[in-house]
Amino acid sequence: MSKLRFSRDQVKAIVLELNAGQMPRQVSRRYGVSVSTLYRWRAKFITEQPFDDKERLRSLEGEHRRLKQQLAELTLDYATLRAALIRDVRGDC
Repeated sequence: MSKLRFSRDQVKAIVLELNAGQMPRQVSRRYGVSVSTLYRWRAKFITEQPFDDKERLRSLEGEHRRLKQQLAELTLDYATLRAALIRDVRGDC
């Protein structure tokens, strides 16, 4: 028996069909694959993120780190200025 090859887009369409509520046995018969193959494909597509999403996530994580650092610096500046202001007010009285 020859092995059928499905393109990435075809596999994705089949998995979407399965996720839309189609019975696994019906989908497997329609495309000539085993039910276990369908589940394996579905598991692969659930855990897989497209490259663009990974790149975007990496970019957002970098921005998040930078903003946290900036917040820490501004909080420290605020505390320093507040302490200096309180000292000046108390010193004038």
